[in-house]
Amino acid sequence: TEIQIAATTVDLNGNLDVSGTALITGVLTTTGEITANGGIALGDNDIATFGDSDDLQIYHDGNTAWFDNQEAVTKDTQIKVADGGYISLKAGNDQMIQAAGNSNVSLYYDGAPKLATTSTGIGVTGTVTATGTSVFASLDISGDIDVDGTTNLDVVDIDGAVNMATTALVTGVLTTTA
Repeated sequence: TEIQIAATTVDLNGNLDVSGTALITGVLTTTGEITANGGIALGDNDIATFGDSDDLQIYHDGNTAWFDNQEAVTKDTQIKVADGGYISLKAGNDQMIQAAGNSNVSLYYDGAPKLATTSTGIGVTGTVTATGTSVFASLDISGDIDVDGTTNLDVVDIDGAVNMATTALVTGVLTTTA
């Protein structure tokens, strides 16, 4: 039921067909391509390494899946998708990020799109809350403006009716035309 070969090297010039489990306690080195038709199973904290310095590592630590480029300081990390494809990051079934090739990138919150790049800029679904100073080269608002606080405007050009709900204070020259 067993054949034991006690040699430092076994040279097999042909195919080896194993119908059971092959147990290798040392290092398996191949000079050809490895084809795994049934997949490759690695346990928690087992690391698949790539590169001459094993600098690209893919692994799972029991809680988090890692795609770790150890050379990120000096090298780029790129994920390439065929034309027409897209990259999608999900947490469970909830979409987080979707990036389509030569098209849009969308950021999601709770599975719903909130910010997306477009051919003319960005689109936002929901409220934009900004802290600090926001600078715009031009701003076109097609709805109501509600300002809580002081507004300092250098020039105001109003192309429509003005409705004052309180007193207007003018501290300079007021010019009117009929």
